[in-house]
This record gives sequence, structure tokens and C-alpha cells, in this order.
Amino acid sequence: MNYYKDTTKLNTIDDVLNKKFSTTKNIDISNFSKNVYWLKIDIKNCDGKKYILNIDNFLIDEIDLFFIKNSKVVKSYKTGVKYKNSTKGLTKYSKFAFPLDIKGNFSIYLRIESSFLSLPFIKILSNEVFLKKQNYNNMFNTAFYFSLTLMFFYNLCIFIVSKIRIYKFYLGYIFGIFGFLFFYDGYLNTLFFTEYPMVSELLFFIFYVIIFISVTKFSTLLFQSKRNTFLLHKILIKTSLVIVPIFASIGIILSFVNKDLIFLAQKYLLLCAIFVILLIITITVKYYRSKEEIISKIYSFIWIIFMIVSLLFAINMMFGFVDTNIMTKILKFNILLEIIAMSLFIAYRLKDSKEKNLRLKIKNKEQELFILRQTRLASFGEVINSIAHEWKQPLHRINMLSLDLETTYDKKGLTKEYLYNQLNEIELQTKYMNDTVNQFMDYFSPQKTKEEFYLIDCVNEAVNLLSIKFSKNLINYKIDCIDENIKTIGYKKEYIQCIIILINNAIDAILNQKVSDKYIYFKIDKFGNRARLSIIDNAGGIKVEPIDKIFEPNVSTKASNTNSGVGLFIAKKIIEDNMNKKLTCENYNDGAKFCIIG
Repeated sequence: MNYYKDTTKLNTIDDVLNKKFSTTKNIDISNFSKNVYWLKIDIKNCDGKKYILNIDNFLIDEIDLFFIKNSKVVKSYKTGVKYKNSTKGLTKYSKFAFPLDIKGNFSIYLRIESSFLSLPFIKILSNEVFLKKQNYNNMFNTAFYFSLTLMFFYNLCIFIVSKIRIYKFYLGYIFGIFGFLFFYDGYLNTLFFTEYPMVSELLFFIFYVIIFISVTKFSTLLFQSKRNTFLLHKILIKTSLVIVPIFASIGIILSFVNKDLIFLAQKYLLLCAIFVILLIITITVKYYRSKEEIISKIYSFIWIIFMIVSLLFAINMMFGFVDTNIMTKILKFNILLEIIAMSLFIAYRLKDSKEKNLRLKIKNKEQELFILRQTRLASFGEVINSIAHEWKQPLHRINMLSLDLETTYDKKGLTKEYLYNQLNEIELQTKYMNDTVNQFMDYFSPQKTKEEFYLIDCVNEAVNLLSIKFSKNLINYKIDCIDENIKTIGYKKEYIQCIIILINNAIDAILNQKVSDKYIYFKIDKFGNRARLSIIDNAGGIKVEPIDKIFEPNVSTKASNTNSGVGLFIAKKIIEDNMNKKLTCENYNDGAKFCIIG
């Protein structure tokens, strides 16, 4: 086969017959415009049987074929652009296939226009071999697209169940690959858009963009490029999410202006693809080297192999080192193996990650329960102090009554009526003591069902439980209730416990700041249509930034020997997780303001 490069792009067959052809390909790599080549094939002693000239190449934009015998054109096929399938010279089996039905010695001249640097691989096949080849290709492609469809729905089911974001981009990648190869194999034209060939060209750009956006997002998430390779991550994101869509948009616009320019846009997209693939390979290799876990190494290695094969395919499309049919089959095998392997490994990794998260949640729950028990024990200490304080007076009264009975008995003045009166008084005092214990200890009994309760009752009970602490530290308090009928639904005892935590937090802050005029202000009102309890102190406010960090465990505004920082964490857990309400904090005037909303 001989070659001649038409630099003028204007030569006709009559002009080319007198040109000197070369036996070597003369490809100018620096040329990024459309190339026009003439190929000459000499056929000797053709017996006139059914032979097919097969040029199955996606990269050809236009092709014309001339049969020359005795320096004259005896037959020609003006095929024109590749998607005009109505041309007589094009069989139904392939993009470019021409019957060779001339006997004797003759020459074939092919005029080929291509935006790419590669020249097609041309084969002359018998009709039987050609049909077998096409049947094999059809079976192979059917199996490939069927398998690809199965893997798409497999990953779709996992995404629907798990709602994991990375599967969304992997589904986009599979969908884009399916559409791109469906276009590449010519099925979009022959099956769907025979009358509207430009539609398939436009879909090519759309599929191309979907592939590289999806692959980029998938790779950056799976291989943590933002954390491990930030600079490469930024370049990759800019290229795939900005430059590739821009080139695709230009290609779509050019399709309405000049169809010849579409192929140039495709070539520049191919250059972008090579650059993106190189970036992804670099990011994945860095991830592979940084990981010691065997599963991470396996799926990153699989992705590296897939990207290398894709890179070789893209380079071959540009320069044509290997038959594109062979490279296409290698790519398809690689895609299927990669998708099956990656789908299974990612599913396993997600399962393993879920199990680890579950174990972590259980561990965190155990820690929360431990902290909650510690908090309740601290509250129990407050209750014991309050009970002791409440018992002082009745115990003193009982002691006085006992002494009075003894004195009266010694003086012989004890009557039955007097004895009954004193015993009744002692009984009243012991009943008061019993009621006090029941009142305080009821706070610690478990509550399993939600109930409706008034906010003013909760505040009064919490203040009553901590009355000793208020009086001992000379802290004043005021309850401002807009409406005593304001109520909410939840676990009343837990709600009271949260109020106690917030009060203790305010008292500790006031004592820590050594405030002279100590006060805590309670306000009960409505926030929209929801109940709101505000607890405000004058301890100088919260210095932690951001302020919501105060609710994290082991974060405290007080000295470490004063407060462990778990109280507010527990309060937020109870209010928001157990009762679906909201606990907020802010600096307010000369102190802090905590609000329970809901």
C-alpha cells in the first residue's frame, strides 16, 4: 500500500494519477488541522469472486474510492462523510466496506479525510470471512452491552439502597461509556438516527462530557485526591469540569456552522482526555503507595490498569500505532473486567466501612451512656444534698417532739390526748420527709412514654432541686413566664434533667467569673408556634469559637478541674435526639443564653 499526502486538499483523481506515492506513512504530528491522504492499493489477478475491502475505522471523517484499470476510472464510490449510510458502497455490516467485483489487474485509490493523525488499517476479505467476522463482532458486542447493562442496574440497585454519593458518579461513568461506545461502533446511526445523523454526533459530545465528569468525581472521591494531592486535584477538576465541557459546547455549536469542524473539536477533546487520564493515573498511584490496606491496594491497582489501557486506546486513536479494532476489543474487555471488579470491591469496601461505622456508633453510644450515667450521678449528688437540707427541719422537729414527750412523761403530765397530738405531729413530719424523698427520687425513675407537660412546672421543679445551690452561692433567679399554659410534648424527667444541666453550667460560669451581682433569668415564651425556654446568665458569655463547639464532649469554658465539659453534650443529645427539639446557644448582653425550642 502506497501513500500520498494531499497538502492542497483540492486534488482530484485525475490529478493524483500522476502523483508519486510513497511506501511509508508521512504523518506530520505537529499538524492539528484536517488531513487529506490518498492511498493506492494494487490488486493483481483478481478472479472476480466476492471480496470485500474492509475499512472499519471510527477516525475517518470522509472517504472516496476509485477503481482504476488501464489508467481509467472504471468504478467509484463517492461515500462522503461517514454517517451517510445510504451510500451504495457502504454495506450494512460495517462503516466502510466496498465489494471488489472487478477481474484482472487494477488499482484502488482511496481519498481519506481525517482530523486525526492515524491512517486506517485496510483489509481485503472474502465474503465468507467478512460475514464470519461481522457475526463474531455482533455476538461480542451483544455480550458486551448486555453485561454493561447488567452492571449498570447492579450498581443502580446498590445506589438506591445505600444512597452513597460515589455510586451516582460510577453510574454516570457506566452510562457515558455505554453511549460513547454505542456511537463509536456505529449503532446510534444505524439503529436510531439513520435520518438524523447529526443527532448522534451531538450525543457523542454529551456522552464524552458525562464520562469525564463522572470519572473525575468518582476518582477524586474514591482516592481522596483533595486531601492527598491537592494541586493535582484542582487541575483535574478544572480540566474535566470546565475545559472538557467548553470544548464539547464548541463542538456542538460548530455542528450547526460547519460539519467539517466537528471532527477537529473531537480531536481536541481527545487531547484533553489524554491529559485527564494522566492526572487520574498519577493521583491513583499516589493513593496506592500511601495505603497499606490490601483491599485499597487491590482496587486502586485495578483502576490504574484500566486507566493505562484507556490511555493507550486514546493515544492509538490519535496516532494509529495498532489496529483500532484490536484496541477497541482490548478496551471493552478491560472495561468489563474493571466494572465487575471495581463494583464488587467497592461494595465490599462499603460493607466493611458500614460495619466499622456500626461498631464505632456502638462504642460512641456506650460512651454516651457512660457520660449520661456520670451526669445523673452528679445530679443524684445534688438531689441528696437537697433531701438532706429538706430533712433538717422535720428531723429537728421530731427530735424536739421526742424530748418534749420525755420531759412531759417525767413530770407526770403526759395525758392520752397530749400523747396522740404529739404522735400525730411526728407522723406529719415523717410523711413530709417521705413525700420529699418520693418527689426527688421520682426524678430518677425511667420514663418510656412521651407526655404533654407545662414548661413552668419543669422550671419550678429544676429550681427546687437546686435551691440549696442557689442559696449557698447567693445567686438570684427570676422566672418570666409569658403564659403558664405554654406546654410541650416529650419526656418530662429528661427535660428537667437538661434544665438542671443548663442551670449548673450557668452557676459554674458565674462562680468562675466571680460575678458580683449574680443572677439567672428564666424566660418562657413562644418561638413561632413552638414553645421556647430561655436560660440567661451574666457570666460574661462563651469564649469558644465557633460557639456551637461548646456542645462537643470534653469542651468546656471552665477550668478542667471544675467541669469535664460533658454536661452540654448530654443535654443536646437528650433534647435533639430523644425529643426532636432544638438546643441553641448564643452570647447575650453580658452573658450566655441557652434556648430549648420545641
